[in-house]
Amino acid sequence: MKNTLPVTRYYGSKRKIINQIWEFIESENLEFDSTLDIFGGTGTFSYKAKIEGKEAHYSDIFKFNTLIGKALIQNNTHKITDAELNFVLTKDDNFNYKFFIKEIFSDIYYLEHENELIDIMVQNINRLKNYYSKYIAYYALFQTCLIKRPFNTFHRKNLNLRTNDVERQFGNKVTWEKSIEDLFRKFCIEANSYIFNNNRKNTATKSSALSCTKTADLIYIDPPYVSEKGSHVDYHSRYHFLEALVNYETFKDYVNFEKLNHEVKLGKTLEFESKTSISNDISSLIQKYNNKIIVFSYRNKGIPSIKELKNIFIENNMCCRICLIKTHSYALNKSNKALGEYLFIAKPKK
Repeated sequence: MKNTLPVTRYYGSKRKIINQIWEFIESENLEFDSTLDIFGGTGTFSYKAKIEGKEAHYSDIFKFNTLIGKALIQNNTHKITDAELNFVLTKDDNFNYKFFIKEIFSDIYYLEHENELIDIMVQNINRLKNYYSKYIAYYALFQTCLIKRPFNTFHRKNLNLRTNDVERQFGNKVTWEKSIEDLFRKFCIEANSYIFNNNRKNTATKSSALSCTKTADLIYIDPPYVSEKGSHVDYHSRYHFLEALVNYETFKDYVNFEKLNHEVKLGKTLEFESKTSISNDISSLIQKYNNKIIVFSYRNKGIPSIKELKNIFIENNMCCRICLIKTHSYALNKSNKALGEYLFIAKPKK
């Protein structure tokens, strides 16, 4: 059975600890045949569930993430072809291209010729006939865009960090200077290697957590982390550019030109992102699924606190075991040694 987890470049990815998470789940001898990953994100949990032969259901509020879920979780057999890959990368002289990325994000994230190529690629992806080929191509484009960005995010206008001729203590100059074409080909090949059939009807759907209509035997919850101190950079702000790519024809109507990075407001929400309401949001979600097994990934020094989160489970008639996962090596956050990863494994009280 396939056991290589897709490489992710997202803040808060659980890829490095997913095997530990699964070991804790197995240690509880829980009976479940299906899973719902309600903050699907990188798809790491759903992909692991798929590896383990479960019927994996993925859900996420963002369209770009949902397409990743469709490419790697819902898709059991389809792979993108060399012909399709070449089509995406080739400018069609008979097609009337738009250049929204080049116009709106000039000198913000990428060089001008890169912006123009991204414009062409997105429109060519949307012209592919097979939907799963589109999803895989988008996955490869997302990974390409991320790896060419300082810190793999889009919440700052900082192209200069890549272009300045200075000695660097961070980032990967060699990767930054690889062509978009070469990186896209690499990630298409990589994506194809992740496709496998677990002979289950896995799904990927776009929905906010509180409005999700899907269910399963086990609900995995990995909500946005809201620190008890300091500023909070929400997930949307980090990855709004990718959401713009998958809403190419309409995103220009949602650009905040008052921000230096021209943040695209599509999909922006306070659900699970506000310090004042996140505890109530979490309580509502746990209440919604309190007759299921809930596995809840969390970190200390957040809102709510570990103790407060435990009380939320108790108030919703659930008993839970709290496990400490002893790792702190986080993508994009390797310096804060005080942060600990916790896992709540909850079941309905008998």
